[in-house]
Amino acid sequence: MRGKGLTTFRLADTGPQQSPTPRQVADDLVATLSIAEKIELTQQTQPALPRLGLPAADFTLRSATDGVESDFPLPLGLGSSWDPELVMRVGAAMADEIRASGGGLVREIPLVNPSYDPRHARNERGFGEDPLLCSKLGAVFALGLRGPEKAHPKTVPVVRHVDDLDRCAMAPGFNLRVFNEYEMPVFRAVFETGGAAGIVLSQMMMEDFPALAAQLLQLVLRGWSDGEAAIWSEKLPDRPLTSGGQALALRLGADAFMGGGRTVDAITEAYRRGEVTEAMITAAARRMLMLRLQLLASSSGPAKVDRKAHRELVRRAARESIVLLRNDGLLPLLVGPGMRLAVIGPHGEGLATELGRRVTAQYVSGSDRVTVPGLDGEFELTEWRHGRFTLASETETLEAITGPDGTMIDRDTEQPLEWQRVSHGIADAVALAREADVVVLAVGSSPELDDGNRSTLELPSQQHQLVRAVRAANPNVVLVVRSGYPYALRWEDTYLPAILWSEHSGRAADRATAEILFGDHAPSGRLPQTWYRADADLPPTLDYDLLQGSGTYLYQESEPLYAFGHGLTYTTFAYEDLDLSSRVINADQAVTVTVRVRNTGFRDCHEVVQLYTRQLNSQVRQPRKVLRDFKKVLIPARECRTVTFRLRAADLCFWDVTRDKWVVETALHEVFVGTSSAKAATSAVLDVHGRTLRPRTLARTAIDAHSYDESMGLSLVDMSSEAGPVVSAAKDGAWLGLLGYDPSGCRSWSLTASNAGDEPAPVELRCGAPDGRLLGTVLVPPTTDHRRYAVATGSLMPVDEVSDLFVVFPERGPWITRVAFA
Repeated sequence: MRGKGLTTFRLADTGPQQSPTPRQVADDLVATLSIAEKIELTQQTQPALPRLGLPAADFTLRSATDGVESDFPLPLGLGSSWDPELVMRVGAAMADEIRASGGGLVREIPLVNPSYDPRHARNERGFGEDPLLCSKLGAVFALGLRGPEKAHPKTVPVVRHVDDLDRCAMAPGFNLRVFNEYEMPVFRAVFETGGAAGIVLSQMMMEDFPALAAQLLQLVLRGWSDGEAAIWSEKLPDRPLTSGGQALALRLGADAFMGGGRTVDAITEAYRRGEVTEAMITAAARRMLMLRLQLLASSSGPAKVDRKAHRELVRRAARESIVLLRNDGLLPLLVGPGMRLAVIGPHGEGLATELGRRVTAQYVSGSDRVTVPGLDGEFELTEWRHGRFTLASETETLEAITGPDGTMIDRDTEQPLEWQRVSHGIADAVALAREADVVVLAVGSSPELDDGNRSTLELPSQQHQLVRAVRAANPNVVLVVRSGYPYALRWEDTYLPAILWSEHSGRAADRATAEILFGDHAPSGRLPQTWYRADADLPPTLDYDLLQGSGTYLYQESEPLYAFGHGLTYTTFAYEDLDLSSRVINADQAVTVTVRVRNTGFRDCHEVVQLYTRQLNSQVRQPRKVLRDFKKVLIPARECRTVTFRLRAADLCFWDVTRDKWVVETALHEVFVGTSSAKAATSAVLDVHGRTLRPRTLARTAIDAHSYDESMGLSLVDMSSEAGPVVSAAKDGAWLGLLGYDPSGCRSWSLTASNAGDEPAPVELRCGAPDGRLLGTVLVPPTTDHRRYAVATGSLMPVDEVSDLFVVFPERGPWITRVAFA
């Protein structure tokens, strides 16, 4: 093969050949393959096919950062830029460096799904908490990685969403509305725009949740990618591979297998037994062959890397990721002759070097210096997370945790770790702060220790004590927070004049921060996540039902410390003349929203203009507000810009669990434009004429158990595609809510359920609230195990008005797949 790798193939019955597409070539080639060759195409590493001119292929998934020399911010940092053009350029630059490195071209793109909870592990690997923000940035990042020519991609970007889809399905709080409204929009964006070439799903998703996997694969991902998306099933370390499991994955729509070694024999055996047909194998082989041809077309040579341009792009990305959270006029710093800066804190050393290029800047870490028996030298003892420390010397770093009795334990040896203090870090910091004009105090998290869920939003106690002591010594404190997640900074927000935050942002962070502090550049970042006031404002850590748990700005009821979308700069803006091109639209129409934004200050600055809506009336619970669009605009000092958005009625739809489809409801919507989700600068009301949802009739109705409106303490435990989606109580007292139903005429109800216990298990139906009036109880009989289902029936007390009904599990035990009423 030469050049692009496609022109040497001759397609059958298509006339003159001009640049055939990979799909055309794959269709032609797959017809020439034997069943054994097709099965080989389902493997992670595939042998050469010399008679077709195809070299061997390796679909080992590598991180998007492997081989990338430029130190770009992590996705959360890119998310705080709110700049799709910048994010696409970063993706394209990374693709060029990947190609130049000579590494594999199949690359994992970031966790594009929104973050439910800022306490979760790997928070920094996502773009933020909002579906639209993640959709826009995830799509352009993938497009940048793939390049402008789909047939000849720079790299082959793949979404690896194993942990988060499993987590969404398994954890208490699974909800179809959340799944469709919160998780799926991002996947739709990355596949419909052509950025993502495929997705990796876990063996657990395929084998334990086949009904959900089937819907996800066939109805969603394949529909969004014109049937071209490649889908891998990834083996889990603690699960064996079986021919039955691989056959099931192929039947559901998987194309290939990853992480389990060669599986040719297992698939061949499944084919021999009739568990999978040749047509299924052929469909999988065709998609993998098409992707293989794209890989071949993309490997014509390394890219040329413009190192100078990439360095400037890294610096720009670092600057745009910085968010100014609070400023009482201390920033930008007024630099004068003899100005003395004290730079303090565990993230301050590099920042002191950058600031010291212009003013006198002295640095202390604020950490205690200690010695450890048996080890040479002194160590800095720093608490990065509650109860997690590092002891760092010039030659080695130890990691320690605080045990239940307060003893410090070496994480590697799991033995008690003794140390003796040599100097008191906070005392050193206070002494330096007293002599300075301004203190720059740099605190936050360590990227090396950001594994596992956090137990709290609070700053580590050692760092908080440092902040308070320094503030007592000098009121002119700029707090610089570097972390992969938000903190609850109530005290700091009250007593410190200036606070800014950024994700760690790589090696360019120090220079970028110094440029913002000195005013060389104005801050333009905005928060991609809500910063809560306290842990009590968050739902339970394992609850994924945003509707019930009041998670993220969408459903949050308490006032945030810093709202989603918040960010200050070195000027102020005024919003005026909000206009809707029409105040009434139908479900198939759109409205143009315009607003004038005026820079009222004396400095050119960027504003991120944010468009939100709120549905004012609905049959079901709606978000408190939803981001619909945003634009980052540079507005010169004392000038005004008109910003225009297009808002479709279809953008205002929600997932109707009773009809299993998207619905635009007849309703009034407040349309507002502002500087964050909490600050509406100006608003108007839009009347949308869609579908009028009447009260749901309950008599002679059967409802899939997972099609509830709200829930508490439920988990999805779909064990077979024949049974369909199944839910169970993760704790005693769990419930599912069926809201706005008319139960008139119902005299009995039944459950299709299983019960692996020895005694009948009660399930209750209550009216008005989970602890409301008892309408009836069904006793689910023992069914031996959870793969056997029985129909259990009970009588109902009459209710003659539209009501909210709750199916309550007094105890864990029964699994249900359907609720029916007669």
